[in-house]
Amino acid sequence: MKIHSAMFAIALCATCFAIPARAQPAPQIPQPQYRVECRGQFGPNATHADLVKAYGAKNVAVEEIARAEGEVVVASVVFAKDPSRRLEVEWFDEEKKARPAVITVFGEKNRWIGPFGIRNGMTIARIEQIAGKPFRINGFGFDVAGKGHFEGTKLEKLAGGCSFGAHFEIEGGQPPEHLKRFIGEVEIGSNDPDLLSLKPKLWIFTLSYSASAE
Repeated sequence: MKIHSAMFAIALCATCFAIPARAQPAPQIPQPQYRVECRGQFGPNATHADLVKAYGAKNVAVEEIARAEGEVVVASVVFAKDPSRRLEVEWFDEEKKARPAVITVFGEKNRWIGPFGIRNGMTIARIEQIAGKPFRINGFGFDVAGKGHFEGTKLEKLAGGCSFGAHFEIEGGQPPEHLKRFIGEVEIGSNDPDLLSLKPKLWIFTLSYSASAE
C-alpha cells in the first residue's frame, strides 16, 4: 500500500508539472492624459523652465511661428514634432520666456484636453453647451475665419485667470454657394440652423492671459 501511495503521489506531481501555466494578461499601460489649464506649468507666472521640468528638455523647443496676417512670434513648443501632442506657448516676456500670453492647441486629432474637458474635434453645438449660451463666430474665407467670441459666456473668464478662445472649421473649408453670407468679415450665431447644417468642429483652442494677470 505504501508503494502504491508513493507511486500515486509521484504521478500526481508529474501531472501537475505537465499542466501549462495559465497565461497572465499583459499589464495595461495607462495612456497619459494631456491636460492644459490655467495653473501649474501653464499658470499666469509659468516659465519655459517649468515646461522643461514637466515634459523634459528634449520635448520642449523654441520656434518662430507664423500667425494670422503675417505676424511671426517666438514660442516654446511642447512635443514640436508630434502633431497629436503639439502645444505652443507665447510669452509676455519673450526674452526670459516667462508669463504665458497665449497657449495654443492645433488640430482635430490633438490629444490635449482643456478646461471642462474641451478638446479639438468637438462640434460647435457641444462647445455652445459648455459655454452655457450661444456665442458668435467669424465668417469664413479670411485669416481669422471661424474665430469664436465668448463674451458673456462661461468661457469668457476661466478659473486661474485666463480666457478661452477657439477657431472652428467646416468640411471643405468654405460654405457652399447658397450660404455665401457666411463668407468674409461677418459674425454668425453658433445656433444658426444653416451654420449647424455645415457641422463646424473645433480645430484650434487657446487659453489667453491679459498682461495684468498675476
